[in-house]
Amino acid sequence: MEIILLQKINKLGNIGDTVEVKPGFGRNYLIPSGKALRATKENKEAFETTKAKLLEKNKDEIEKAEKIRADVESLNLIIVRSASDTGILYGSVTTRDIANLIGENGVTLSRRQIALDKPIKELGLYDMSVILHPEVESKIKLKVVRSLGDNTSDIEDQKNADNGSDEINVEINESLLEDGVSLKTEEAVSEEAEVETSPENESPEQSRT
Repeated sequence: MEIILLQKINKLGNIGDTVEVKPGFGRNYLIPSGKALRATKENKEAFETTKAKLLEKNKDEIEKAEKIRADVESLNLIIVRSASDTGILYGSVTTRDIANLIGENGVTLSRRQIALDKPIKELGLYDMSVILHPEVESKIKLKVVRSLGDNTSDIEDQKNADNGSDEINVEINESLLEDGVSLKTEEAVSEEAEVETSPENESPEQSRT
């Protein structure tokens, strides 16, 4: 299906470009949403008469989006969620939650403008994109915590502490071995004691006494 783009569409083209798309994508999304026109002779002629106005309108929208981007990137976004000891959330964070949080901070966005591949299901710090305009993208950081005073790195710190403990034990064991100390388990020591005191290992003098 051939269409005329009325705005920039990523991976398709810019305003005024005539491109081929799948019929379903064109009929069900691009044309109904006002992002494109069927590339008929009549529509091509009509577009040429309105192209200058469309380009001017697009320029104004880009300028507005740039102003919003500065506001969005200055936000300190924190969402509080209940989570297990391992940091797994009992309820996921969705694009709707993020859009609502941004709205509470004075910037109105739709959930469709939040670029999130899948819901967030763990505590942590997340980087994501916000599409303010087809030609303007903003980067934001979102912190998901158990409470407003929580530090999302606590879980990582605990894991690092556990790993550090294992490393210390290894170092101690290696230093003992270097000093000629044999590291034996209690079972090994017990077995050696039994072998030393068994009748088979007694000397002739010991067996005669």
